[in-house]
Amino acid sequence: MTSEFSVRGVPASLKQDGWWLVGDSPEAEPNTTYKPHSQSGWTAHAGKIRPTLLALVILVALADWLFWTYAPGLSLPLFSGALFLAALWIRRPLRTPTGAALILVLTSLPAIEHFQALSLAFQLLGLICAVAWLHLPDGALFPAVPNAALRLLRALPLSGLQSLIASLRQQGPRKPTTSTLKHHMRNWAFPTGGALILVTLLLEANPVLEHQLADLFDFDLDLAALLRRALFWCGTALLIWPFLIEPAPLPSKSTATDQAPGRRKLTLGLNPGSVLRALLVFNLILLAQSAMDLSILFAGAELPKGMTLASYAHRGAYPLLATAMLAGAFALAARPYLNSHSSLKPLMMLWLGQNALLGLTSLLRLDLYVESFGLTYLRTYAMIWIGLVVAGLLLTAWQILKARSNPWLLQRCAAVGLGTLYLCSFVNFASLIAHQNLSMTSKHAPDWPYLCSLGPLAASGIKEAQLAKPYPTVPQDFTSCWQIAQDQRNWREWGFRTWRVTSYAGNDLDNTSAADKAP
Repeated sequence: MTSEFSVRGVPASLKQDGWWLVGDSPEAEPNTTYKPHSQSGWTAHAGKIRPTLLALVILVALADWLFWTYAPGLSLPLFSGALFLAALWIRRPLRTPTGAALILVLTSLPAIEHFQALSLAFQLLGLICAVAWLHLPDGALFPAVPNAALRLLRALPLSGLQSLIASLRQQGPRKPTTSTLKHHMRNWAFPTGGALILVTLLLEANPVLEHQLADLFDFDLDLAALLRRALFWCGTALLIWPFLIEPAPLPSKSTATDQAPGRRKLTLGLNPGSVLRALLVFNLILLAQSAMDLSILFAGAELPKGMTLASYAHRGAYPLLATAMLAGAFALAARPYLNSHSSLKPLMMLWLGQNALLGLTSLLRLDLYVESFGLTYLRTYAMIWIGLVVAGLLLTAWQILKARSNPWLLQRCAAVGLGTLYLCSFVNFASLIAHQNLSMTSKHAPDWPYLCSLGPLAASGIKEAQLAKPYPTVPQDFTSCWQIAQDQRNWREWGFRTWRVTSYAGNDLDNTSAADKAP
């Protein structure tokens, strides 16, 4: 007969775990099962989520202080740095995240230089990549960052809302009971009541404090403004939350393949024979086009009656650019068939070379049009884009010669494009356009309405053009176009470019300053 074993002189929790010393099965004592109270599922989850919620509240308050009623400027890189530090504090990596911090600093420089759509794009791209790098395991290298950045980008912003709701709803087996609430009420009843009494006595004894407190709570409630601000808080929280939690992984390629087993590869009707014939026909057409362009641009061939050189340049610049872009796409699509015939690769190289020449002729056409009608933002961007297309065609030719893969080509094209845009974010195109339009020798008078639309950033270019070549005084109606309203500037809206041209914008650009005109 088995006797019950009892352990004396030890804690009750250990005694409850002594069932293995008894010969009977553990089910013999169902009432002695140990239920831990110190580490429930909710407690462990709350310990993980509380720092994230605290960081979210602080960042929303910081965003309200930096952005509400202010135009973005220096506040944008400051907030990005704060968001990165909050993610770093929550993640607590074992190694110093030097690479992630360097990415954020480099992409913040365009926003510090001048806030615009391009600098905003670089700031968001750098912030996403930097925070995504933090979410990777310790020791992860940069090649793993793009995939992690895609996961984070996919979580903006609706997935962040779903994750936040799921985190707040997730609870362990233990829930607050009535006794727990009573326990907290007993603990806080005396401190709360005593604090209210103490504040009342202090207000009675200190009229200054009473007056300040009255001013603090004396405000007019604007429900519409309060609703707009609340919506700003909610939208900011939705955008911030995915940066503070680890995003869900992307679906694997095997899963995507299993979901579409019968999918066929898109060929666009191409085969070795069609590629060979297309290259022959396309090259002949481009040969005729290039010969006509060169004869008009360099040999002085006559234009059709009623057409000027400027209209000829404007008519062909953009269609030729589109043709060069389509040529690059065709080269990528036809690449798998180039080894099927000995003539295909030389014909493809001739095709890419002619399209590169086509891009250069379109650039010459655009330059002729600018000489006649001036430089604008659109024409400047078109010149940059033509240069990128020509560079892409040359990279495609190099890829074919060296038998590189398509990912190799796409990576280098992306690097060239991003590098060009990054450098462009530091260029004051308004000043460049104004200086070019005032400096070129043209029979037409300056387009002052367009120069006025360039804003204060064009002031430095106008002043430099006047110093290099004295120009007629700016018309009276446009003297205030390049002035900066100093009373509307705030340190949150500061930009290095705006600060740099302030000395030029302080003048009326007629060689007299406001101080000289003072009576």
